[in-house]
Amino acid sequence: MGTLSKSSGGTYGTVGWSNRLGSLLTPAAIPGVYEAGRPFFWNGIDVGCRMVVIELGTSSPGADGKPDLFVHSPVSLDDRLADAIDAIGTVKHVVSPNYEHVKFAYLWAERYPDANIWGCPGLMEREPNVRWTGEIPYGTRPPGWLERSSTTKPEAMWDWDEICPLHVDVEANPFTQKPFFNEVVFFHPKSKTLLTTDTFWNYPRKDGIPNADYASIPGADQDLGAWELAPDVGDIPLGSRIWGKLGMDKLFRPFYLGLMIKSDCKDQFRRIASYISGVDDNGWDVETVIPAHGDIIRGKTFCREVLKSHFNL
Repeated sequence: MGTLSKSSGGTYGTVGWSNRLGSLLTPAAIPGVYEAGRPFFWNGIDVGCRMVVIELGTSSPGADGKPDLFVHSPVSLDDRLADAIDAIGTVKHVVSPNYEHVKFAYLWAERYPDANIWGCPGLMEREPNVRWTGEIPYGTRPPGWLERSSTTKPEAMWDWDEICPLHVDVEANPFTQKPFFNEVVFFHPKSKTLLTTDTFWNYPRKDGIPNADYASIPGADQDLGAWELAPDVGDIPLGSRIWGKLGMDKLFRPFYLGLMIKSDCKDQFRRIASYISGVDDNGWDVETVIPAHGDIIRGKTFCREVLKSHFNL
């Protein structure tokens, strides 16, 4: 791994598998979607984490003419990253979308005292030291869900038509009988982008080639237009590779799908997975998937087929 120096193109950080471009903030979808990949250590292993920042078009620009911003799954925050974000707009909402992606919520709440800090259902009790504004209501369903949702959007929250939340309220750890992730996934209709944290991941294989494990899936050879795949940074570190390709793909995924989806929620989970993957004709029209872990996926057919494979649909 190396470090790129400051140049006329901008300021860069350390290049590695969890931040292949080495950039502070990178455009990820149009309009107004950015990502920031950073190392994220679990038991000394860099499992990587990607934050997403979205410009909110329905909010009124501030005095400086910049839009409000929605921040999903916040990563470690330093002055350089904060400056890059502040140059785009005003941080209005910061969301920790599941129980595991809350590590840096405290930093963001301190840095942006005027921002709304939101958690998934149950997170405020688990992390009482964070300056929470509130939680996404339990059982939240997006606009367009077939049944009328009984949940009410908190008054200070963003417009759910602009960024649609869906609570994956179907899981229970078989050892504790409590939710493990309790994740809320999101869809940004303007850019047709799905945001996930641990409901879907896409760790690269050993050689680091993006999406190589899905090479045989329909749509894998599509023309991405102006978008390119992540650059090659060589072999993925051994610990990270074991975590992603063995721990998550081979062990955790079948455990989650087989044992952590509650027996009386199997049909509901299938409905949720079909809805977010676009298999359901009434579901989200996804053309980009930005997971917190691993590589971005692009293309309507490719996204749908990869998600179908991941969820065993």
